[in-house]
Amino acid sequence: MALDGESMITEYELYSDERRVSFSGRRYLFVGGVVCTQTGRDRLLYSLSQVRSSYHLLREMKWEKVSHRYLKAYKSWVDVFFDDPFSRFSVLWLELSSPDWQSFTPRPDRRASKDDRLASVFYQFLLVTFGPLRDMKRWWVYPDAGLFSRDTVLSRVEFLFNRTYKRAFGPKSSRIIRLARSRDSRRTDLIQLADVLLGALTFRILGSEPDSPAKRHLARYCSARLDREPRTRRGLERLMVRKWQPPARFKYSYG
Repeated sequence: MALDGESMITEYELYSDERRVSFSGRRYLFVGGVVCTQTGRDRLLYSLSQVRSSYHLLREMKWEKVSHRYLKAYKSWVDVFFDDPFSRFSVLWLELSSPDWQSFTPRPDRRASKDDRLASVFYQFLLVTFGPLRDMKRWWVYPDAGLFSRDTVLSRVEFLFNRTYKRAFGPKSSRIIRLARSRDSRRTDLIQLADVLLGALTFRILGSEPDSPAKRHLARYCSARLDREPRTRRGLERLMVRKWQPPARFKYSYG
């Protein structure tokens, strides 16, 4: 919803989840999320509710729960995303065993905590997801609860992001992130959608396949749908994948 005097501003929402995987002796962290407008959110939620009704789904939809019994339901679940003309999915990934990550310290003046390092990753995830900062976009950010040990860490990311934005566009500009709050995935279908998509697309990014036949089928299904429809109706990448860079090497543009 646009506020008074901001009728041209477009409001976007991001529903994200994360997962850690091991592959070929290496460990990885993936952060991924569904990007939609507020109108798109209503459209997606309605379609997801229809899937729940059709398959009598009361359970939480999660990649780890994909099975042959529920495979058709999970295909219909991801179809909601791929059938939507405008929704996108953004992924930032990093190798946890890489020298860059092992030596990374976001605050050289003090010993970095796990939250400090994850906050820096999530900050970069927001930057690559939002794209070049523009004065006519605002965001509502909803990660799955549990990424950080305390809600205050997410609040700090929100504060730092908005401060960066004001430095770029002036102190009188409104906050680019309207709100950043963690959500319980068990009660948030769009985070459950992000969880399943991230689980399936992780294997595409790594060039591997799941051991489970049902998960392998769903991963291939998502990859095939993405190949058929790689862009939204507006010509944007349906799947945006970026690899984490240490902040000193990360390049970003404004405007």
